[in-house]
Amino acid sequence: MTTPPNPQDTHARRIQKLAESRQQILSMPPEKAMAAILDHPQPAALVHSFTETDLHFLIHDIGIHDALPLIGLASNRQWEYFLDTEIWTRDQLDYPMATTWLNLLLQADPNRLIKWCFDEKLELMELYLFRNMELCVRESDQTPSDLGEGYFTDDDTFYVRFVDYPVSTPAEESLKNQRNAMLAELFRRLSLWDHPRYQGLLMEAESILPAETEEELFRLRNGRLAEKGFLPYHEAIGVYQPLGPGELAARGKKRFHRPSADEMPLPVPSLAATFLEGDNLFVRGLKSIDAPYVIDLLQTELASLCNQVITADGQTVRGRNQLAAAVTKVSGYLSIGLEQATSNRSGNREAMAAKLLQHHFLADLFRTGFAAALELHWQAERWRPSSWFQAMRLELTFWDEAWLGVLGGLLLDRPKFYDPAVAGSSYRDFQAMAEIDATGRALKQMKAVDALLERLSITRPMLGSSRFLTHKSLILTLWARAWLNRPAIGETATPLAIPLSAFRTFYDWLWTEKEGRRIIDDSRKARFLEWLADAAGESATDLGDRLGMVFEDLFAEIERELAPVRAGNLDPRFIQLFLLRA
Repeated sequence: MTTPPNPQDTHARRIQKLAESRQQILSMPPEKAMAAILDHPQPAALVHSFTETDLHFLIHDIGIHDALPLIGLASNRQWEYFLDTEIWTRDQLDYPMATTWLNLLLQADPNRLIKWCFDEKLELMELYLFRNMELCVRESDQTPSDLGEGYFTDDDTFYVRFVDYPVSTPAEESLKNQRNAMLAELFRRLSLWDHPRYQGLLMEAESILPAETEEELFRLRNGRLAEKGFLPYHEAIGVYQPLGPGELAARGKKRFHRPSADEMPLPVPSLAATFLEGDNLFVRGLKSIDAPYVIDLLQTELASLCNQVITADGQTVRGRNQLAAAVTKVSGYLSIGLEQATSNRSGNREAMAAKLLQHHFLADLFRTGFAAALELHWQAERWRPSSWFQAMRLELTFWDEAWLGVLGGLLLDRPKFYDPAVAGSSYRDFQAMAEIDATGRALKQMKAVDALLERLSITRPMLGSSRFLTHKSLILTLWARAWLNRPAIGETATPLAIPLSAFRTFYDWLWTEKEGRRIIDDSRKARFLEWLADAAGESATDLGDRLGMVFEDLFAEIERELAPVRAGNLDPRFIQLFLLRA
C-alpha cells in the first residue's frame, strides 16, 4: 500500500523551490529576470515570495513602466511597501510621485487598486484627493453652469474638478495631464465599484485636517519601514555613533532561533547579499558559517543594516548599482570592526570572525569599524587649527595631491579614503584596516613635516604669493638656495624662487650617472638630511628615523619627473618640485 505524501512536506518542497527560483532570478540581468518570472508555472506565488525590498529593487532595475506585469502580480503588502518608499520626501507626501505610482497601480490591476483604496488606504486617498480635487454638491435650485468651469459628474449631484496649478516646463505639463487622466479613470472606477462609498470618499476628502492626517500616515509608514531597517533619520543616524573595540564586549548579544522541522521559513531579503564581493574578513567569516538558518538570519540583519545606513546617508536607492555601493560600504566597515575585534587574539581569524558575527549585532560591529575612521577625522580636526600651515594661511593644496587627498577625505564629516583610482571624486569609504593604518601613517607624516617646517622659522612674507607652493617645493627650494649660498629670505626683498641660470649649477651637481641612467645617490641624500637637520636644530639620525621614508619618496619623485631632463632644457613653467624663475 502506497503511503500518501505528507502535505506539509509537499508545501515545504514548494517553498524551497520558490526560494531556489528566487535566488536564480536575482542573479540574472533585469530583462531575463522578468521573463523568467512570467514563464514560471506559478508567477504570482513566485512574486509574492520575494521580500518587499528585493522586489522593489528588481522592478526599478527592469524599469517601473516595463515592470507593470510584475507590479500587477505583487501582493497588497508589496504594494504598500512601494508606496511607503516612493511617495514620501522626508515627512511630507510627494504628490507628483504619488500620482506616478497610483497611475502604475491603476494600469497594473485597476479592480484590486479600487478595492484596496476602499478597504485599506482610505485615509491616504482622502489626503491625496484633498490636494488634487475640488468638490461641489449641486443644490436642487442650481444649474451646472452656476458651479463654474471644469466640473464633471456622473450622478448630476456630486461635481468634481481637478485643482489647477501653474506649470513652467513641458515635464510639469505632462505630469499635470497624467494626473488629470489618472484621476478621471480612478473616479470612474470608484463610482462603478460602490457609488455610495465613492460619494462618502469625496465628502470626507473635503473635510479632513490635512496636517493631522499626513502626520498620522507618516507615523504608520515609519513603523512599517522600521521593521525593515528604514528608521526615521534621527534614529538611523545612530549607526554612526562610534563604538570602541573595548566597548563591544559590553554590548548585548544576539541569539539565533533555530527553526523547528515543521516551521515554515519566511522569505529572506537576499539581494543585498549578492553584492558581497572581495576578500575582506567579513565576507570570509560569513562564508565559513555552515548553518543555513544562521546565514538566512545574517542576510536579513545585513539587509536591515544597509537600509539603516541608506537612511542615515539621506540617499534614495532604487537600483542595484546604488544598493551595491551601500553594501560595499557596510561590508567594509563590518570587516574593519571584525579586524579590530580580533587583532589581539591568536587563532584562525575567519573562525573568530564567524563567531563574532553570530554573537554581536552587525550594527555594533559596523559602529566599531566606523569608529576607527572617525578617530582619524578627530585627529585631523584637532591638528589643523594649531598647525603651522594654517598659521601661514596656506591652502590645503600646500600638501600636494596625495596628502591633499588624504587630509581632504579626513576632514569630511564622515571621513573617506583617498583613492586616486576612483572615478570622479577619488574618494570612497574605507574597506579594510590596512587603509585605516595607511591613512593614519600619512596623517602622522603630515603632522611631522608641518612641525619640521615650523622649526625652520619661516614667516608668511618669506613665502610670497606663489600659487604653486607645496611642502615639497618649499623644502627642496630652501635646500637648493642653501647649497647655492643664495641670500637669506626675509633679509632682503629676495623672492623665494631661484633664477634658472643659478639653479642649473645645483641641478648638475644633484645627478649621478649610473649604468646609463641618472640617479640621486646616497651622498646627495645625506647632504640634504644634514642640511635640514641643522636648519631644524635636531640630529640627522632622529630626523631620518621620523621622516626617512617621506624623503626617500620625495627623491624618487624627483628622479621620475626630472631624470630625463638635462639642465639646458629646464623650463620653470613645467618644474613643480622646485620654485624657479627665468
